[in-house]
Amino acid sequence: MGKHYGLDIPTLRELRIDVDKEWVDEDGQPRGITKLKEVAAAMAQGSIAYRGRPNILEKLAASYGIGYSFLHAKNTGIDEPEWMDIQELIGYITGGGNRMIAPPTLVIPVPDISVKVEERHTGGKHTIDKSLSIPVPSIEVATATYSPGAVDGAIADDGGAQTDETTEANNPTPNDMTLLPAGPAVNDAYYFGLSTPWDWLCLNISTAGAGTWTIKWEYWNGSTWPQLPSGYYDTSNGFRNGGKHSLSFVRPTDWATSSIMLMDLYWIRARVSSYTSVTTQPLGAQAWIGSH
Repeated sequence: MGKHYGLDIPTLRELRIDVDKEWVDEDGQPRGITKLKEVAAAMAQGSIAYRGRPNILEKLAASYGIGYSFLHAKNTGIDEPEWMDIQELIGYITGGGNRMIAPPTLVIPVPDISVKVEERHTGGKHTIDKSLSIPVPSIEVATATYSPGAVDGAIADDGGAQTDETTEANNPTPNDMTLLPAGPAVNDAYYFGLSTPWDWLCLNISTAGAGTWTIKWEYWNGSTWPQLPSGYYDTSNGFRNGGKHSLSFVRPTDWATSSIMLMDLYWIRARVSSYTSVTTQPLGAQAWIGSH
């Protein structure tokens, strides 16, 4: 092949590329290939690579939600894609997910309905036509609206030691809500309360949790803590999904108030029912409660 950049390379098979080298130009700026060997070693069948920062080529981490996942790009200025759970999308479309934006009232145009009856008589003196009008029905469809507001109570429970985090739950400061302790155990919990019955919680998770545990959402019925009625929907996947997520449920008919840390409210709690490990402690920034 001759000489190239001062190198005598007679054949292509003798050309070697240092794939561990960080390729830069004369100004020290990254070139078009960076750490190919590192990226290639991390790839598996079906893996997806994308252009990220500061590296040119990065592997997209796999994500497994409670349902099937789909890939989408975030409009955050970083231009990195992420996995979303299809059940979260379905919940949003059907009204079971994020209800913070109240949809407008839908009004169906009223149809113009009338019937005209015409009579004809020959040789008589009757009126030749009569019109019969049917009253026009009024038809409209109104959608339910949710009014999110501040929580009246937010309490972290670590092995029975309870901490009032109501102030923290009502401001946007990241990571000031201890959704689970750094070392969780069975029966550790986080409580959310309101002075009136409610049926929707929105939670901004600033640090998504990672590990193996199970969360059960429960309410107080006056004597014990049963699980919320079947059909409740938690898009946070037990505090493992970051960002704004919601818990929606059918309001229990036997829901009763309970006094926790001198706050007599309608409480629900996220209780650890099983625990194996935690690699990232889930932390929250803010919470809202809504009802319809």
